[in-house]
Amino acid sequence: VPSPTQVVITSENFKTVLHWQYPSMSETPLFTVRFISYKSGSCELVSTCVNISANFCDISREIHDPDTSHWFQVQAVVGSQRSKYSEAEEFILRRHGEF
Repeated sequence: VPSPTQVVITSENFKTVLHWQYPSMSETPLFTVRFISYKSGSCELVSTCVNISANFCDISREIHDPDTSHWFQVQAVVGSQRSKYSEAEEFILRRHGEF
């Protein structure tokens, strides 16, 4: 199963969204998003973006500290097969967000 590509984060007025591209397939792919916060160091699923069919995920609620580095990753699931996670570049809300 191919991994998602062109994984990017956009942020405007604190609304922060992870976007990705995925090739057309005969079976509908589902996507799961997870993130790592530099502060906690733990990897957590974005609860609203588990097994979704959309090519985007609102990650606004996952960023609690605008000065902390975050890494967001997305994985495709097609049938019983999973892709490797694809990662967006490091995101720091205060640095990369537009207000």
